[in-house]
Amino acid sequence: MPSKFTLYAMPVVALFSFVLSAQEQVTQEQTKNAGLTLMARGDVTATATDTRQSRDLSRKAPVFNIDQVSTGAQSQAQFRMLDGALLALQSDTELLISEYKAGSATEQGSVVMELVKGSLRTVTGSIKGDAGNYQLKTPVGSIGIRGTTFQLSYINEIMLVGVWDGQIELQITRADGTVQNVTFGGGQSASFAQITAAGQVTPMLSPPAEFAGDTTGGAGNTNSSSSSDAASNTAFTDATNSLSAQGSEDTSFIAEQAYQGSSNQIPVAELIAARSGSYQYASLEQFSVQSTEGTVSNFQASMTIDFDNGTVPQGELSFSDAGGEWFAAFNGVVNVDQLELGVNFASHGNERAQGQIDTLFVDGIDQILGQFVLSEIEDPATTAGGVFLIK
Repeated sequence: MPSKFTLYAMPVVALFSFVLSAQEQVTQEQTKNAGLTLMARGDVTATATDTRQSRDLSRKAPVFNIDQVSTGAQSQAQFRMLDGALLALQSDTELLISEYKAGSATEQGSVVMELVKGSLRTVTGSIKGDAGNYQLKTPVGSIGIRGTTFQLSYINEIMLVGVWDGQIELQITRADGTVQNVTFGGGQSASFAQITAAGQVTPMLSPPAEFAGDTTGGAGNTNSSSSSDAASNTAFTDATNSLSAQGSEDTSFIAEQAYQGSSNQIPVAELIAARSGSYQYASLEQFSVQSTEGTVSNFQASMTIDFDNGTVPQGELSFSDAGGEWFAAFNGVVNVDQLELGVNFASHGNERAQGQIDTLFVDGIDQILGQFVLSEIEDPATTAGGVFLIK
């Protein structure tokens, strides 16, 4: 007995419409908004991996799940991702965003990104990776996080890792195919390390010099070599030690400040991202400054921050001692939750000088606590430096 079957025919037009609708749904899912651009300095582009079409990124421009974001030489970019995370890319960096999904009442959010080259720093948002749902691929392995602030730099086949808060776990695949899990941060292991392309891990006791900023700190500065960075750091240490020998005024006000936070515990990075326009910090609250040339007087310090563009277009400090007036002009950029500043001109009386300045946000971002050291170029033993608090 022949078998019976019934054939249901779907009109060609209806079938085509069904397939097209499914394709559109897939495309819409792939191109969902992953975040917004907070700042783009220099050459910053996003290339869609499906069409290979590129577009320039500017403030408030969206980035999507299929974008490969790139920064050129002397360029920087910062993004607020859809879970509230803040992401900063340094110069000559490529980051592929493959998946960035917000969580819901029934589903956890998930992140899959890949650092192809260059440097990034991030303050994570609501997607913490506790269930293995946060994956950051790198040329030396895949990273899972546990709610953290960390920085990565992959240059010349060397990966530098730094963890300031929380913990990351790096799964390294060695040249012989073996897999090793290495944990950084969390108070139980090294927070800084160097990893070769072959998978060799070298713990470090302090942040790599490259993390001090691989982009220009100001209009007059350019990238420097590792040797010049080391020389600068040595000069800074020597000058600081020289000042310490001169004795110190009361600096107890430093300990009273709420570093990197505010009374309501909103992260500094979120406060920065929420503020717009330019703001001048020019009211001197307290200071303690010493000089190898004797008593210091007439100390002044100020700086302007352009929160729209993520820059510090101008800043200066000045004071006098027996050798004349010290003066320093500086500028720089806002890097997620901190300032990266560079001194582009300094002098003491009629002598040229050099120096370094470091700062922290205090009381949320309403105040800035600064530390600096200056020294004459021809006579490095002539130094001055100290700390100040401005709002």
